[in-house]
Amino acid sequence: MHEMALTRDVVDIVLEEAEAAGATEVRAVYLTIGYVRDIVEDLFEQCFAYMARGTIAEHAELVLTRVPLTVRCNACGRVFHLDVHDNSTWVCAACGERSYQLETGMEFFVNGLEVKKEDAHE
Repeated sequence: MHEMALTRDVVDIVLEEAEAAGATEVRAVYLTIGYVRDIVEDLFEQCFAYMARGTIAEHAELVLTRVPLTVRCNACGRVFHLDVHDNSTWVCAACGERSYQLETGMEFFVNGLEVKKEDAHE
């Protein structure tokens, strides 16, 4: 269950950044996660709720943006979607090549936070 380790990192980042911003509450956490990361969203959200309890991020909403798996053809440079469950997508539609490099899908980062500050400015 790698969700637990990834969630711990996210909670640490959120609390550190919120503290640096002088926040009294974290209302939302914006994340970008590539599909190759194979995150079970419900489990990730449950882990976050568990690890954030008792902190200023306890009631924060997680807003996830998922990024599909795309690859760049080594022969012609075309970027295309690859579905690991559908081998018809494993070939470049432009040139028929099966040699490519990962373009997107491995992302995992915190894009931003929505916080409440003591002086009510957000």
